[in-house]
Amino acid sequence: METILNLRDMEIIVYILKTFFISLMTYYTYLKISNRKIKINRKSIIISIISIIVVIISTCIKYKLDSITGTACLILMLSILYAIIYKEDIGFSILNTVISLSINYILFSIAIAIMFIPNIIRFNYNDYINLIFMILIHLIFLTRIFKIKKLKNGFSFIYNNVKNQYFNMLILNISFAILFLFVCLTSFNIEFTGKILPTMVISAIIMFITIQKSFKLYYKQKLLIQDLEETKKELANKNKEIKELEEENLNFSKTSHSIMHKQKALEHKLNELMLKTEIAEEIDLKDRVENVTKELKKEAVIELSKTDIPEIDDMLQYMQSECVKKKIDFQLQLNGNIHHMINNYVEKEELEILIADHIKNSIIAINHSDNSNKSILVRLGKIDSIYSFYIYDSGIEFEIDTLLNLGKIPSSTHKDDGGTGMGFMNTFDTINKHQASIMINEYNKPCKDNFTKAIIIKFDNKNEFIISSYRAEEIQKKSNDNSPIIYKIEE
Repeated sequence: METILNLRDMEIIVYILKTFFISLMTYYTYLKISNRKIKINRKSIIISIISIIVVIISTCIKYKLDSITGTACLILMLSILYAIIYKEDIGFSILNTVISLSINYILFSIAIAIMFIPNIIRFNYNDYINLIFMILIHLIFLTRIFKIKKLKNGFSFIYNNVKNQYFNMLILNISFAILFLFVCLTSFNIEFTGKILPTMVISAIIMFITIQKSFKLYYKQKLLIQDLEETKKELANKNKEIKELEEENLNFSKTSHSIMHKQKALEHKLNELMLKTEIAEEIDLKDRVENVTKELKKEAVIELSKTDIPEIDDMLQYMQSECVKKKIDFQLQLNGNIHHMINNYVEKEELEILIADHIKNSIIAINHSDNSNKSILVRLGKIDSIYSFYIYDSGIEFEIDTLLNLGKIPSSTHKDDGGTGMGFMNTFDTINKHQASIMINEYNKPCKDNFTKAIIIKFDNKNEFIISSYRAEEIQKKSNDNSPIIYKIEE
């Protein structure tokens, strides 16, 4: 302050006024490129007052040291001021301040150049009038710049996208170059000024071209990001649709699989009725009835015990007839009240499908075995104090991969014989629904005097899956289970 008070030269006062005006326009530009609203409020008043102090300090430094140091201090002090007031990162504040200041120095340089015209034609104004004209020209150019459509929302490529650091650094370097050249223009002799003036003009042009390119790249990147987001959304919707269709297809397969068993059981029941009536002759099926009758007479069919549930009895009787066709010995053991079982532990339709699925699987397993022992035993009802469904057969063992995928994906190694893998999908749906347990016991390889395996479903509220096998070690090596139910492999 002592230095300023001791200076009587009009040049110093004009310089302070000019620098204060540029600092205010820098603040205006800072707000514009940051996409902030311009309002006269407490913040703007504080910044204006402090800017006067900053300008005086930078002027003192300029005249005590040099112009470059004075300009650097002006930039640093304004950057710190804006960072504190707007609670921004100092690096971001310096970037915006340098760009804002360089834009205003370019415009002020243009205003100075324009003011040479009246001086050339000998209109000599004093420094204050010249300053007023330059300020007016500066304001006109600055306001026109920010009326450009692309600049209405500021420099979005700077404050919206952190990834544009390379462009930010490029613009920052160009801005520093412009500031340095402006300082050189105002601080050195005419000959030197004439040499660096073209460089400053070129730097200014490069800066505006770089800003324009940055905008183009920013909008291109924005469009690419938007397209990417839309593509991701579309892909997610497609994946959702595919998943829904797969689930719908799986449910349809389960339903079709269940209906197929019921259909065959009803067809068997209808055939029986046709054999007992004279309808066969009327619809020209006499030969077929005679063939079926002869085939049935070849085997002595054991009459099955009755559950007194028509649907269950029809299914068991149909499965017995299938076994007779394949020359498989079929036996049924009933224990306890099956009505109590379907009223409290499992639904009638679910039990009907369990019976159909597992007897069919046993028939297929026996058909693929060379074992002379062809036998199936079904136990149903209260066994060891727990309502259960047991099925023993003398067929081949499960393939290990099939065994480990049971209930997870439809898996069958005998598709040619009608195996779909849906039987165990239905089974696991039922046991999970009723918290039942399933045990697969593998006793030995096919032999003539014993069953090879048993599948046991117990309605014990434990929800376990236990594999007990003579191949336990081999199965364990391939096991990588993530089933939600308890999973055990034991010998």
